[in-house]
Amino acid sequence: MLDLERLRSLENSEFTQTVIPTDVSLRWSERYDVELLNLLSTSGLMKIVHSCGHNLISDFESDLLVSVVSETSVKHYSPILMEEELVINIRIVSVSDSAEVHFSGSVVQLGTEAGAFEFSRKFISVDFFRRAFGA
Repeated sequence: MLDLERLRSLENSEFTQTVIPTDVSLRWSERYDVELLNLLSTSGLMKIVHSCGHNLISDFESDLLVSVVSETSVKHYSPILMEEELVINIRIVSVSDSAEVHFSGSVVQLGTEAGAFEFSRKFISVDFFRRAFGA
């Protein structure tokens, strides 16, 4: 069972996480000539910030409960280099009665804000997925 009150105690908390993107699947690779620039793709940026949010609330998951991204928005302001440290500033904005956690924040690389984001993760019963997909 989700401890909603304990989760709500994280509202308005701000966290900083650092990440060095090295996974080549995160690289911008739509064209060979730009792939050689070794830049992070926007979808790779989304994956990183979603993972940072998951890290913050994963202790609330259980064998019966998982959090999934339910809504997302990302603004990619400037190129982001692969293999160079990113600073993810992330804030838990709110926790709804329906167990949806809203996040917002920014991404900084080499002292420059390179992106901003907002997204939500919702806690869902693992049994729901099993029933929905017959597993």
